[in-house]
Amino acid sequence: MTLRGLLGGFLLIAAVAAAFVGWTRAEGDPPRISAPATAVVGGQGRDIEFTLEDPGMGLRLVRATLRHAGGEAALLEEPFAGDWMSGAGDGDAVRDVVVHVDPKALDLPDGDAFVEIEARDWSWRDGFRGNRAEQVIEISIDRKKPRIQVYTGLTYIQRGGSGIVTYSISEPSTRDGVAVGDAFYPGYPHPGFADRRIALYAVPTDAPDRPAVRIEAEDAAGNVGTGRWSVVVRERELPEASVTLPESFLDQTVRDLAEANGIDTSDLHAAFRTINTEMRSANEAQIRRATADSAPTPLWNGPFSQLENSKVTSRFAERRTYFVGGVENSKAVHYGYDLASTSLAPITAANAGRVVYADDLGIYGNCVLVDHGLGLATLYGHLSRIDVEVGDEVAKDQTLGLSGATGLAGGDHLHFAVLIGGTYVDPLEWWDPTWIRTHIDTHLASSSE
Repeated sequence: MTLRGLLGGFLLIAAVAAAFVGWTRAEGDPPRISAPATAVVGGQGRDIEFTLEDPGMGLRLVRATLRHAGGEAALLEEPFAGDWMSGAGDGDAVRDVVVHVDPKALDLPDGDAFVEIEARDWSWRDGFRGNRAEQVIEISIDRKKPRIQVYTGLTYIQRGGSGIVTYSISEPSTRDGVAVGDAFYPGYPHPGFADRRIALYAVPTDAPDRPAVRIEAEDAAGNVGTGRWSVVVRERELPEASVTLPESFLDQTVRDLAEANGIDTSDLHAAFRTINTEMRSANEAQIRRATADSAPTPLWNGPFSQLENSKVTSRFAERRTYFVGGVENSKAVHYGYDLASTSLAPITAANAGRVVYADDLGIYGNCVLVDHGLGLATLYGHLSRIDVEVGDEVAKDQTLGLSGATGLAGGDHLHFAVLIGGTYVDPLEWWDPTWIRTHIDTHLASSSE
């Protein structure tokens, strides 16, 4: 082959290679932008998240610009590493991006605005500026806090006790209810007034001194309004008790419970400590999950019933210190009443409701949880037999099962507890017809009653 032929062949190969490189480097697929179509931004501002993707030459640049009636403002401009020949590589094929819209810092008026997102890649297209993609997010600026009107007057509530409040909100809320310190109790539609809300709440036994009690309502923009009324928290001394456990209790009850739950039984003292702390905590979390989805209307009617012909053997919120062999082992709070009757006594529902749990529950043994609506629930523990299933609607005084000594129980009895929004409260109030009538029923009544 002649020199001219060789040179021609080389030039042809070079031309093909150049064309191939140019074709691949000048690919025409723009970046893809995955972003919400709309967003509502409140007075505290909001992070808006979106994703960029370019599997071709890779991402080169992203810009985000806010446009509103008063002008525009740059929110973000970020270049990504790369070059015209090799592109961005695998590192910048996908990016999660966050921009913050702060109405106060940007001096934005309430109303409509837009966030324009622009992304470019490392393609040779558009004069080496790359393929361009754009997406617009419609923004609604709302800096007004919800206004709350409270219809409940002066309220007295004891530590470990229950309360109820009626209120209205000036706009739809995404979350509303009563905050007591760090605890929150959701509100529900009022059964007697279409334009009002109602919330059961509690003052936890471990709430701080003089806890702040307030209504909170959050709108779609994240603005939080608060409402207050006169609440007096009555303090009281909670009972304390020392409990000495015999070795027989450890060798039987603790051993059986530990083995059933995969806890080492080589040291029964340590096994009881694990049961009384770690297992107890896990069981309480399970109870809160089971009772979280409460009916939005009251399912109960009138006062709750104490187990018939029962004797109280342990009181509510009893702070117990457990001793084994004369040595302090662990501490726990007994959040309920222990009620003793005859062996294998019928255990009845304290009021009408819906069964939300009916199974083994660790320290509570065979346990039934009944939801009564508005965040109110009752617990029945240590049963020897369960006669209901999850989803069953039960009437007041309907049999749920038989008493027993399952779980962490030293003898046949019922552990009965009342909860509001996952917080244990004193059952004595809910057993009292006068308290129910004056503290609860009057707030649930409609204007026609």
